[in-house]
Amino acid sequence: MIIKKSIFCLLTEYNIKRLANLRIMSCLLLIISLMLPACNSGAVKPEAFFPKGKSEKILVLHFKNFTEFCGKENNVSCPLCGNIFLTGDVTENAGIVLTDNLFSLLEKNTDFKIIRPDKAEFLSDDFKACFKDSKAEINKIAEIGQSVGADAVFLGHIYRFKQRIGTSYGVESPASVAFDLHLISVSERRIIWSGHLDETQRPLSENLFEIGTFIKRGGKWVVAEDLATSGLDDMLHIFFTK
Repeated sequence: MIIKKSIFCLLTEYNIKRLANLRIMSCLLLIISLMLPACNSGAVKPEAFFPKGKSEKILVLHFKNFTEFCGKENNVSCPLCGNIFLTGDVTENAGIVLTDNLFSLLEKNTDFKIIRPDKAEFLSDDFKACFKDSKAEINKIAEIGQSVGADAVFLGHIYRFKQRIGTSYGVESPASVAFDLHLISVSERRIIWSGHLDETQRPLSENLFEIGTFIKRGGKWVVAEDLATSGLDDMLHIFFTK
């Protein structure tokens, strides 16, 4: 009887210690998760307006820096779809980063014949207005695509590409990006696919549901290039799986 009581006491003590350890571990994990950053996934599921048949030749134009034309800290609308974005700082290499990544993703994931912008007679002055008639804008882009024998044209605008201030472990100001991307049918002269990203990295404590994105991006404060390319990859993943 004494032996049974001793065994029972030992088991009870073991379970209490085990429960205490589990509670400590849970608290530690919660504290760590609250201290580490996450990225609010601003990648919106693109609207799919796919025409019949498959576009084989795609002209990819350079992303246009909207802040250049409209200034910073302004709410501006996309000249093609009308979505509103807050403009901000745009790093010098933003357009190159997004355009090069778009080329890479399309070549890797599709059978499209990609036409580079240097093949098109593209007059950037025609797009240096913050607010223009969308139909006229789309018609102009379609004409550019037609001039090089493209079935469709990709065109994107950059509204914000703000670099983080700080390191991967702590920041004074996080990275923040906003851009859109449109695919325009040359024959139908309309947007057949569209997507956008408007995202500022936030601590995981502000949105625990973003833990998947937090893990994917290494659990750190990322630079604007990483934030943008990750968002573009997510956006086009939906396009590729349509």
